Amino acid sequence: MLSMLFNGVAITSTMIVGWVLFSRQIRLSNQWRATVTPLASIIGSGFLIVAPLLHSVMGKWALLGMILLSMLAYCLGGVIRFNIFNAEPYLDKFPKSGIAKIEVLGQWCLGAAYAISVAFYISLFASFLFDRLDIVNSDAIKIVTTFVLLAIMLLAWLRGAKGLEVIELYAVTIKLAIIVGVLFALFTFDLSSNTTWFQHEALNNFGPLQTLSILAGMLMVTQGFETARFMGGQYSTEVRVRAVNHSQGIATLIYIAFIALTCPLFNVYPIVELNETTISNTLGKAVWVLPFLLLIAATASQLSAALADTIGGGGLLKELIRARFSTHFYYMLIIGIAIALVWTSDVFEIINLASKGFALYYLSQTILASCLLIKRKNKMFDDWFKLSGSIILSGILVLVIVWSMPAPHG
Repeated sequence: MLSMLFNGVAITSTMIVGWVLFSRQIRLSNQWRATVTPLASIIGSGFLIVAPLLHSVMGKWALLGMILLSMLAYCLGGVIRFNIFNAEPYLDKFPKSGIAKIEVLGQWCLGAAYAISVAFYISLFASFLFDRLDIVNSDAIKIVTTFVLLAIMLLAWLRGAKGLEVIELYAVTIKLAIIVGVLFALFTFDLSSNTTWFQHEALNNFGPLQTLSILAGMLMVTQGFETARFMGGQYSTEVRVRAVNHSQGIATLIYIAFIALTCPLFNVYPIVELNETTISNTLGKAVWVLPFLLLIAATASQLSAALADTIGGGGLLKELIRARFSTHFYYMLIIGIAIALVWTSDVFEIINLASKGFALYYLSQTILASCLLIKRKNKMFDDWFKLSGSIILSGILVLVIVWSMPAPHG
């Protein structure tokens, strides 16, 4: 009886949220369309992997780890919002200044990070697909991943950014509807399980410094909000700033709720092995319909995030290289790098590598913001506060780049 209730809650809530998000008013909203690209990248970055990662490393402290990651990400989002308002006009006015060189260096790092993240998204998607088919073959997963990446490459070549964005919009809508369904099902399971919260132990016993270094390596799961920096040709400054704010707010609520609601789940069904599909297998023990919903979410989530970062990375490389190639060529380049990574690294190594790449980009943005604030005359208290914050963030990002490490798995 309870099983039927859990499954019914998951399916009903998914359908209701999907109906709302597919409504004409929301679907055609200019602000929502601007929010979709950063949101696709943030949720795609980590929803399917963040819970088992945090719970296996931090155990009962997993929720605290998610809160710390979210706080760091929101502060970095504040830097991006500041730079949309302040750095972009300055860079347009002084394109050959020293500050502009910092921006270019950061964009090179971001372009590389986008290629790395595309490899992660599609690898994770293939792992979920093969898990549902009960196939354990790493080479087969890599082959399927390669074919999916080639399909994205073909789509990018034939349709360009506009074609990718339409698919992205529908994929994000499906993904959000399923995520809400998963959260409601978990909530009903938690209420009925009578299990104590925040009691489960980590998969391995790490010291505080090692735990923080692994947590730093998870920065990638919160990235994506920076894509609004590169949507100036489509949306106004105000719309893009709100898009950063809205996407981070929605993603933070989802991540924190998901980590909190999975605490009783991992107490009842402890993690015995950390891999790409741990969350699917564990959720299936509690509510049998959830792995199937997650497979649909994985498809929508990873494809939409891969599309978002292919668009962002291709546009970035075109601006940086300035050769007489169409944007389509740079989409191909991003996919080519992603395919190379798929065959040389595992998912957890890719996550850590991408985290370092995004940290390098965010470091360039904090330095950029600091330089602009230093140049201001007659600084107010608010300016000094922002300058102090950007310097502290720079120090944290240096630690992420130098010190972060992938979570042990298997």
